Amino acid sequence: MTAAEQVAILDARLQQGAGEFDAMIQKTEAEQRTAAREQAATRTSVIASSGTAAGSAGAEGDPQEGESPYEDGVAEAGTYSSGAGGGMRGAAGGGGTQDTTKYPPPPDIPSGSDDDVVARQLREAAAREPDPAVRAKLWAEYRKYKGIAP
Repeated sequence: MTAAEQVAILDARLQQGAGEFDAMIQKTEAEQRTAAREQAATRTSVIASSGTAAGSAGAEGDPQEGESPYEDGVAEAGTYSSGAGGGMRGAAGGGGTQDTTKYPPPPDIPSGSDDDVVARQLREAAAREPDPAVRAKLWAEYRKYKGIAP
């Protein structure tokens, strides 16, 4: 087998591997978009059921129309900014997560060490919520999502 044939075979393998990698990335991005939509729907249903006025969409922490619902550093699912925020905060293997808890969880709420993205976002929203009625509804939604009996 000539060197050119070996290069052609290796090049074909590389192209196949790159195609498989691209497919995995696209699948991951689709899953991230789905999770973000589910989180937004959950948040909308919690806010709607809390009796909050429909005009409060511009409240602190809520994305305005056209804004990204993601934390600093994540512009769109699967893309990361190189700005001062620098990537995903609290990502595995990265620096520690920022503790934004203002209100401790109720006694029946577990530590949250096994929380997925949606559960963690519900937990963080409840821990930061100053309104006790909305905070109680967020913890109820967290319990429902995690399957914790009230």
